Amino acid sequence: MTLQQLTYALALQQHRSFKIASQKLFISQPALSVQIQKLEDELDIILFDRSASPISVTEEGKLFLIRAEEIVTSASALKNFTKELKQDVSGQFKIGIIPTLAPFLVPLFSDHLQEVHPKLNLDFSEMTTNRVIEGVRKGELDTGLIATPVNVFGIVSEPIFYEKFFFYASSEFAQGNGISLKNIDYDQLWLLNEGNCFRDQINNFCDQNEIRKGKRFIYRSNSIDALIRIVDLKGGMTILPELTTLSLSVEQEDNIAPIGKKAREIGIINRKNNSKERFTNELINAIKENIPSVMLSKEGLEVVDPEIIMN
Repeated sequence: MTLQQLTYALALQQHRSFKIASQKLFISQPALSVQIQKLEDELDIILFDRSASPISVTEEGKLFLIRAEEIVTSASALKNFTKELKQDVSGQFKIGIIPTLAPFLVPLFSDHLQEVHPKLNLDFSEMTTNRVIEGVRKGELDTGLIATPVNVFGIVSEPIFYEKFFFYASSEFAQGNGISLKNIDYDQLWLLNEGNCFRDQINNFCDQNEIRKGKRFIYRSNSIDALIRIVDLKGGMTILPELTTLSLSVEQEDNIAPIGKKAREIGIINRKNNSKERFTNELINAIKENIPSVMLSKEGLEVVDPEIIMN
């Protein structure tokens, strides 16, 4: 078994075609086929079902290729390891971050981080939790900022801070801050699209059946800012993470109410063999230095598990 063969198998998994995979790898189609067959013979398992169109990965193949991906990614990371030996922090740092966090967190620390490390180029990408995890695992991203903890092979996480959950409601609901989970008007509750990690956490402490009941007006959104605007214009309520509330106007601040002690943990994820550990540590330090200090502790909070489990 060679690193090259593992790379070829991962390319075939991605493109599901010997023709396309061989073109991407700049080798002939017969050469790719021979190397995949040699790998399968050595492993004594079938990785790909060639009878399917497009080619499909067998169940055994899926499990094997998850681990093969970690090996190939780790080998690639060795090429960048020399940067960790330098005295300065320089070069590109690619960070995946979930949309419910990005616009409220990045402006708080990014300028500070680049002032301290002027040779560091920050490259942020907003994407869903699953895409951040896959990007980190495949080496397409250097690190990720998501709601943690996670239970994913090849990924390690470290908590950074904790965000409490708040109701944001129009004036008729917010009077006296008397909103509670027990008296939510689900017909007037605006939430993010299903599949969003923040939405999934909310489902853990709200009645999912009530949330999903048919409504006369449906607005499918991936933006917390859009939900705030909907509440301002159409009334009703939504649920916000704590950093969001820092950007509200004075008038809007009157419309928020805490949801008990419920909170989410925000952490950083990396591959087990992180080739940019110094970059990661500098990122963590910059975040901790530029968010409200009260958010660094989970003492007294009820942290909602995002229940992120992937193979």
